[in-house]
Amino acid sequence: MFLLPSETESFGLAALEAMAWGVPVISSNTGGLPEVNFDGISGYLSDVGNTLEMSQNAIKILENEDTLLEFKNNATNTAKQFDIKNVVTLYENLYKKVLKK
Repeated sequence: MFLLPSETESFGLAALEAMAWGVPVISSNTGGLPEVNFDGISGYLSDVGNTLEMSQNAIKILENEDTLLEFKNNATNTAKQFDIKNVVTLYENLYKKVLKK
């Protein structure tokens, strides 16, 4: 379990690094975190400062082995969406589209 109770966060690289190792993420719903940590799938998002909800969500994941395994698998699969091979292609396509205009 990776806890990221940030008040501000630009992208969420640390969250992605944890997910790449199959670690579910409990994070704040701030900055770029909702773009990488999918609530109820790769982990949970909570409002900034809501540490009670964060701890309850962590317990929800950890108290059941099947749930933990599901979140671990989802975390890994979510992180794969941000693999450099996928992201570079997206940027290349965006640049090509802009250059055509």
